[in-house]
Amino acid sequence: MEQVLVFDRGLWSAGWRSPRRLGRGLRALWVLLKTLRAQKFDLVVDAHGILKSALLAWLSGARERVGFARPDAKEGGQFFYQRGFKPTSAELNRVDRALQLVSFLGVAPAGPPRYCLALTAGHRQAAAASLWELNQLPGNGPVLVLHPGSSPKTAYKRWPCNSYVGLINALVEKLAARVLLTWGPGERETVELIAGLVRVPVVVAQKTASLLELAAMFAACDLFIGGDTGPMHLAAAVGTPVVAIFGPTHPQVNAPRGVPWRLVRYPLFCSPCRKRSCKSRLCLEAVGWRRVLAEVEGLLQDEVSKVYER
Repeated sequence: MEQVLVFDRGLWSAGWRSPRRLGRGLRALWVLLKTLRAQKFDLVVDAHGILKSALLAWLSGARERVGFARPDAKEGGQFFYQRGFKPTSAELNRVDRALQLVSFLGVAPAGPPRYCLALTAGHRQAAAASLWELNQLPGNGPVLVLHPGSSPKTAYKRWPCNSYVGLINALVEKLAARVLLTWGPGERETVELIAGLVRVPVVVAQKTASLLELAAMFAACDLFIGGDTGPMHLAAAVGTPVVAIFGPTHPQVNAPRGVPWRLVRYPLFCSPCRKRSCKSRLCLEAVGWRRVLAEVEGLLQDEVSKVYER
C-alpha cells in the first residue's frame, strides 16, 4: 500500500444537518474528487459495495471499475461498475469474499491471508499506562481484555451490561484474572457503569488516540472478549485469541480470522437479522454469562495445552 486518502465523513454529515456547514462538507468532497482524478487510475476496485463507495469509484474517472454484483452490491451500487463479481456464497466470510474478488481480477493469492499491523514503540508506550495499572491488580491468572461497546449505529450488537458484570465477577473470583475494560468514542460511560457494578477490582483503560494504540493494548493480553465489532477483529489482527458474543449478525460472515476463537450465540429463528430497530434483542439477552465463562476457560486451556506441546 503506497497511499491512503482520508475523507472526513463528519464534515459531510454535519453539512446535511446544518446548512451553515454544508459548504465545508462540499469543499472537502471536492478536494477528495480532485485528488482522485489527479491520480488517473486505470482500475478502481470497490470491495465495499454500497452506493457511496460505488459513486466515488465512478467519480474517480478510472477507465475500469470493478465491484460486486447483486445481491452483494447494495443500494444500486452495481450500476456504477463496468464489471460485477458474484461470490460463490452469500455466507462467505468477509475475508474470503474479498479474496475471491481479487482472484476475479486474475491475481493469485501468495498464500493464506495474514494480518500485519505495524505497531510501533510509540503505540506500545501509549498503552503502557493502562497495562501498568492492570499489573497492580491482585491475582496471577490470565490477563483478559473486554470491550463491551460498539459504534452508536450498531448498539443492537451489544451484550447487556449486567451480563458483563456477572462474567467479570466470575473471571476474577474463579480464574484470578486481571481484567481490562477498553472503550472507544462514546463508550466510556458504559465501561465505567460496568466497573462500578462489579464487586472485584478492574481497570478502565485510558483514552487511546488511535486504533493502533488500542491494538497495542490487545496485543499485551491473553484473550479478548466482546461482541461482533471492529475491536474484535483488531484483537485477532494482533494475534490475541477471541471469545466472540454474537447476536443479530452472521457468525460465519463476520468471524475473526487468523487466531483461535470461540463463538457464543443463542440461535433464535430470527437470527441473523441485522435489524437495527429490534427492541427486544433477545438473541443477546439469552446468552448467559456462564456460557461465555465456559468458552473462556476452554480457550485458555487450549492455549496452555499448545504451550506444553511445543
